[in-house]
Amino acid sequence: MVKQNIKLIILPFIIIVSMIILSFLFSQKIDRLKKEVDLIYFGNFTPVDTLHNIKAKFLTIIYDKKISKKNLKYIIKNWESYYTGYKTDQEIIRLNKIDKQLKKALNSNNLKLYEISLKNIDTLIKHEVNSAYIQRKTFLKQYEDMQNYLFYAQLIIITLVLIFSAFVVYQAIKQNSYLKHLNDQYKVEANTDALTNLYNRKYFDTIFDDLVPISRQNNWVSVFIMIDIDFFKQFNDTYGHDAGDIALKKVSGVLDILINKEYEYPFRLGGEEFGIIIFNTNEKYVRYTLNNIQHHIKEQRIPHSASKTGYLTLSMGVTMIDKNGYNLSTKKIYTSTDEKLYHSKENGRDQYTF
Repeated sequence: MVKQNIKLIILPFIIIVSMIILSFLFSQKIDRLKKEVDLIYFGNFTPVDTLHNIKAKFLTIIYDKKISKKNLKYIIKNWESYYTGYKTDQEIIRLNKIDKQLKKALNSNNLKLYEISLKNIDTLIKHEVNSAYIQRKTFLKQYEDMQNYLFYAQLIIITLVLIFSAFVVYQAIKQNSYLKHLNDQYKVEANTDALTNLYNRKYFDTIFDDLVPISRQNNWVSVFIMIDIDFFKQFNDTYGHDAGDIALKKVSGVLDILINKEYEYPFRLGGEEFGIIIFNTNEKYVRYTLNNIQHHIKEQRIPHSASKTGYLTLSMGVTMIDKNGYNLSTKKIYTSTDEKLYHSKENGRDQYTF
């Protein structure tokens, strides 16, 4: 589970790093495109050189006050090249007027018409330079908008990735927590008696097997107690099994309240039989605890016609394990305690025997 959570946490960072790398490559492509557009705007797309060549020939004509066929041919060729290039609708309307005036000038020897054509060429040069500037400015604005769009798109995607990843991690942690809760609940249920909520026989076997080793290792005095409800079969026959279950719950409730300190374990061993294991104790405390249990059971005043007291009572057998008993087997301890319990029953019940 921990490794899975780590993977889920690392995943968004991998995605973000990948996006940054891709964005860097994309930005390089945009910068390269910008350079290429610059070349287009200030190279092929802006025929200012052609207009300058025409202007130079007109200046020569005006200066020499005559026109040669060679210059005329050169002007016509360059003008046709410029005139037939890409133009907007508004530029075409304007150029048609200039074209008529220029051709009229070339078909005459009138210097005044040449000067007018020269002014028109200057106007076109300024227009082309200004147009290129405006178009490049527009492109730069689009270029800047594209960069901003890329930046905000990255920011939004990264935010969404983080939110999604956080949600996935949260769901995973929530699921893990739920599974852990179920697992813990299963462990509790696996070790708990369903009717009485005391530890069950399975868990008793685990603790009981460790009773002597733990006591010996820590040099503790420990105790094992067996408890049996007196005449419980007659109780069920008289009051019914539902009343019997209620009586079992009341007895277990007393044990759960009184046997709740550290190193104290109450069990339901089966049927009407209960057990208690207490580590690191002494005889005085054990006797006090047993008397306390009997006192609380009597306070419950559970009617039992088969009992000599008229109420439900308990019989108990007790085995203390001190350093002299560290070599005893669990089987011997269990048998010895069962014998003490039997002794209590044989001697009138409602008592305990060490």
